[in-house]
Amino acid sequence: MNKAALDKLQDWSAAGHRTVQADTLMMLAAEHPEVVALSADLTPTARLVPFKDTYPDRFFDVGIAEQNLIDFSAGLALEGLRPFAVGLAAMVPMRPAEQMRAAIGYMKANVTVIGLEAGVRFGPLGNTHYAMDDIAVVRAIPNFTVIAPSDPLSTHKALYACMEHEGPVYMRLTGGPGYPVLYPDDFDFQIGKAIEYRSGSDVAFVACGSLVADAAAAAEILESKGISTRVVDMHTIKPLDTEMLDTVFAENRLVVTVEEHSPFGGLGGAVAEYKAGLAGAPKQVIASLGDKFQRLGDHKFLMKENGLTAPDLAALAEANL
Repeated sequence: MNKAALDKLQDWSAAGHRTVQADTLMMLAAEHPEVVALSADLTPTARLVPFKDTYPDRFFDVGIAEQNLIDFSAGLALEGLRPFAVGLAAMVPMRPAEQMRAAIGYMKANVTVIGLEAGVRFGPLGNTHYAMDDIAVVRAIPNFTVIAPSDPLSTHKALYACMEHEGPVYMRLTGGPGYPVLYPDDFDFQIGKAIEYRSGSDVAFVACGSLVADAAAAAEILESKGISTRVVDMHTIKPLDTEMLDTVFAENRLVVTVEEHSPFGGLGGAVAEYKAGLAGAPKQVIASLGDKFQRLGDHKFLMKENGLTAPDLAALAEANL
């Protein structure tokens, strides 16, 4: 981790995930000459203008051509560079799924694909800009790791972890302006190793992305009612931390998975797939965006519409306990 990150946390929280990833890519590029960044016509949107200006020979904007973004990134990786390819989560990975499978997954290329504005963060732009299925698409591609960090510092540390990771990574980013700070101090971030954010023995919220903060707030509501509540930051969705899940299944009476994604193929589906092979595992409830196209509205409205606010999550858990 770049130690300057701790000084930036409040600014990153105010600005949101785009600024976190852009500033972190600048830090990585300063430390590693093999780092290159690519964008699909998102240079200003992804806050990558400073990267372009500072490292003009290490930045590529391919235009509105997501398939080319992926093939180009794969070629750079196979030449020994470390590309970070930035696209909108609603477009990447869905549009270039074939290229992600054949050029990156099959080749085990060291490419990190970053999906901005995952979930329904782009509320006013409607369903064409909602990323409700990106985890499902990438989970089905062999060799890919899937990460959904929960706050500014975990996003920063996850990008550093991607730099050291061998093989393809898809990182979905949620959390716009007001990105909650869950980790104000340095902590250990390991790909594939979940974080127990708080302990508890009745309900266990297993969450990913910025909804970890809502799960933590829901836990406070339940604790005030005498319901002991665990919160797990399952930042890596593939591979799952099954050791953590074994602990949760052994010690909790109800599991609620929380994600800004479809109920199919995401975190809830991954947990359920693992749980299906176990005897005596507790009941699981999947809190998600549902199997539907969304109504038009801002992010706050859509979170309430889908029952993903802290009071809604607490009520869901209480009703199923």
